[in-house]
Amino acid sequence: MKVAFHTLGCKVNQYETEAIKEAFVSRGAEIAAEDEYADVYVVNTCTVTNMADRKSRQYIRRMKSVNPEALMVVTGCYAQVASEDVEKMIEVDMIIGNSLKSEIADRVHDALERKMRPRSEVLAYEDLTHYEDMGIVTSDESSMCRAYIKIEEGCNRFCSYCLIPYARGKVRSRAPEDVVEEARTLIEKGYKEIILTGINTALYGTEPEFSFEREADEEALTGLETIIKRIDALDGDFRIRLSSLEPTVVDAEDVKKLLGYEKLCHHLHLSVQSGSNSVLKAMNRHYDREDYLGIVKALREFDPLYGITTDIIVGFPGESDEDFKDSLDVVRRAEFARVHAFKYSPRKGTKGARLTDRVTGEVSAARASELETVATVVAEKFNERNFGLTHRVLAEELQEGYITGYTDNYIRVYIDVENSDNKTAPRLGDFCRVKLTENFKDGCKAVLTV
Repeated sequence: MKVAFHTLGCKVNQYETEAIKEAFVSRGAEIAAEDEYADVYVVNTCTVTNMADRKSRQYIRRMKSVNPEALMVVTGCYAQVASEDVEKMIEVDMIIGNSLKSEIADRVHDALERKMRPRSEVLAYEDLTHYEDMGIVTSDESSMCRAYIKIEEGCNRFCSYCLIPYARGKVRSRAPEDVVEEARTLIEKGYKEIILTGINTALYGTEPEFSFEREADEEALTGLETIIKRIDALDGDFRIRLSSLEPTVVDAEDVKKLLGYEKLCHHLHLSVQSGSNSVLKAMNRHYDREDYLGIVKALREFDPLYGITTDIIVGFPGESDEDFKDSLDVVRRAEFARVHAFKYSPRKGTKGARLTDRVTGEVSAARASELETVATVVAEKFNERNFGLTHRVLAEELQEGYITGYTDNYIRVYIDVENSDNKTAPRLGDFCRVKLTENFKDGCKAVLTV
């Protein structure tokens, strides 16, 4: 049996697709490319924006057209919240909602071997209550250097623009011993960067019913800090990175507790979403710009070159020119290493979709463009503060004659081996030491140091 996959959306979706692939391989299946002839196609969908819904439908149709007789399986967040719409697509044979992804391989085999009618199942929001154990994921085709580990599912913050809590359900945390065992397995396989991810990673272990056996020195630690402490203590030359933390959950005191772990990268992705207090309130974000900048201050007092990346939405209903200027001001003051800019997209079923003071598409586009321009200038200035300094980089891939990878503080570097004092190119998957020299593409050029 040949099975092909396409994944849309977040790193959690990508991680879960890898788990589904491994389940198929364990049953003897061969993994095909998404544009190849296959017996089964699996599309792991996203619903974070209307565009994500549209892309999900496009990929379903595109992949099914390669082999109209193949079994088309649709899963993920779009399948979870809009299963009735997905059912109307003639290309779809099976719909599996979130929290049932671990069963996809078994259900497909049963349907094909027994020539049964494919059985679709999507749990109601109220039933998204348990952490789905998908086993230990030991491979990641996107990189043989960096590996993601999912530690948490669900979100209870209900930001007014976001549909994901309805697609993923309430907060459920993975057993810490399972997380640590997966990390140990990946390190033994040679992975050098372990990235902890979840729908809202900072909420790990916060649900009242979650409990685990703590060691004597862990009584005062949060669940997330406990995970970091235990992985940090594992043997091996590797580093730990957090995929993101939400300032809706953590504050300056919380992040200070994370700064003492030797293997934890000096980089955090902190989604500010807006620099305007009035917009943040309308977004139901539960912090203000001062709170956010307080976290930035705590990080930069610990390390002036601490890398901070973020997401910002422009064009949220009611956002004035002054509100947008507040966002630009936060970008400049926080000196972000990278900003992901998004134009607001109303999502049916959220509070934001019911707001009437809409910003026109033309204004949103202009603001997004201006934000990207300012963010690029700020990122280049952050890079320049790193020029001439020695950084440790994980060599990940060869691209147009350069070896590329990321510094600890999340600057993408392009290593110019030919012009380095040390002409010996590092092996992909190894750490190397470099000096950053100049801005280049989406990061910096760098030369190897001895």
